[in-house]
Amino acid sequence: MRGLQALFPFIISCFFPLFLVAQTFYHTGSTEDASSSPQHGILLAGGGTDNDDAMRWFLQRADGGDIVVIRATGSDGYNSYLYSGLDVTVNSVTSIVIASRTAANEQEVYDAMVKAEALFIAGGNQWDYVNYWKNTLVEDAIHYLVNEKGVTIGGTSAGLAVLGEVAYTAENNTVWSSEALNDPYHFRVTLDNDFLHISFLEEVVTDSHYNRVQGDDMDRKGRHAAFMARMVTDWDMDAKGIGINEYTAVGVDENGIAMVFGNPDYEDFAYFLQVEGGPPEVCVSGTPLTWDQGGQALSVYKILGDNLGSNTFDLNDWQTGSGGEWQSWYVVEGVLFEAQAGGYFQLKFTIRHGITEAPIQGAKVELEGYPTQYSSASGVVVFMDVEGGSELDYSVSLDGYLSESGTISMDDQNMEQVVLLYPGSGTSVAEMEGSTEIRVFPNPVSDGFVYVDLPQELAARKLVILNALGIEVFSKEFFNNPPSSEQISISHLRKGIFFLRIETPDLVLTYRFLKL
Repeated sequence: MRGLQALFPFIISCFFPLFLVAQTFYHTGSTEDASSSPQHGILLAGGGTDNDDAMRWFLQRADGGDIVVIRATGSDGYNSYLYSGLDVTVNSVTSIVIASRTAANEQEVYDAMVKAEALFIAGGNQWDYVNYWKNTLVEDAIHYLVNEKGVTIGGTSAGLAVLGEVAYTAENNTVWSSEALNDPYHFRVTLDNDFLHISFLEEVVTDSHYNRVQGDDMDRKGRHAAFMARMVTDWDMDAKGIGINEYTAVGVDENGIAMVFGNPDYEDFAYFLQVEGGPPEVCVSGTPLTWDQGGQALSVYKILGDNLGSNTFDLNDWQTGSGGEWQSWYVVEGVLFEAQAGGYFQLKFTIRHGITEAPIQGAKVELEGYPTQYSSASGVVVFMDVEGGSELDYSVSLDGYLSESGTISMDDQNMEQVVLLYPGSGTSVAEMEGSTEIRVFPNPVSDGFVYVDLPQELAARKLVILNALGIEVFSKEFFNNPPSSEQISISHLRKGIFFLRIETPDLVLTYRFLKL
């Protein structure tokens, strides 16, 4: 092909492949090396379709110079887009497919890379990049370009994943958030902390496709938190993270100011995560992650992108931002929680068995003004964006258990409500205990008898006592003329919690009492 180029020197604006020993070059544009003054920077692209505004910013920083794209698979997909598709003049675009460690150690590859005024790592499989390029001439070329020549380096998807000091390598294929949260040492959680070293990305792990829902119906926030937990636990790092939604990109200039590009009409967000409250409480193999720290484990700045990258975050201090909002994230027993900013918080319900305190799955949780939810395998339901200072009625029910209900007074913080469900059936104990017409006394009772006052209009038909396991230990029916009061002997019952059920023609009322 080089001979063909000599025969037709006027063909300089079309791409053509150059085949070397173990890699493929695709070149578009001038064959003469450009002379320009590139600017140092970083482009972090979240995957999906490339953001044109961010890519223009990337090209402009090359100052009309040469662009090099490296990848382990594919071909020339970026050439025409970068050379002529964005109305930014560049001297040339060269894509290099580097698909082995042999190729990554070829001098021709190194020589072509170091001529770049901007370097971009395409999407693909980040394990190929780590496996093929680490400790090779490709790595040397990247570090030369970034640390000595001072060019802008960018990456999308897998290319983004390897830019932080800590890279999620996906050596054993991608990991879901549920897998990483339920076992931060899951065999698919594979991290490397000794590949690329780029200014402003020290002790940072990046993640792309952040809002993509995976096979566990979760996005990637949970696994990102698990990666950071491992960084703290394994390497004692001051762990940080940058997570980027699809179609979104972050441009970091030479001063460390990160600008978020996206469409403000869509969910084009970037997230900047840092450790806030201390190390994980539980981060061990085979056990769900707990990183709570009083609901303050991670401090997160969430920024919506726009066409100009107007909203920013300072990677020098990881504190100064504009156009975004602060959140607090934390993990309890493998469940990630996000505390919203602006006076809105999370309300977490934990549903447990009243006797064994085991988590109950499938309980129906109704909260005033919010869609009904059902408890997870951990007995957890989380309502997001609950306004601070509000008072909300709730109820919890499940077949085979007594219902519970009450009122939550939201403080200006994340809150948790533990609800104990006891075996049995009937109306909520909490709801009925406010009645002034029916009395069950004494409560607690130390011995002897428990007494029940029953108004005549109630027309009680049956009294039943159940133990904490829902087993009937007393029953009495009234076929005619129900009494206004009843004395029930409980001297034969063991100590514990019991439930008195009053059945009427119209409803069933249940009262809880304690025998000492």
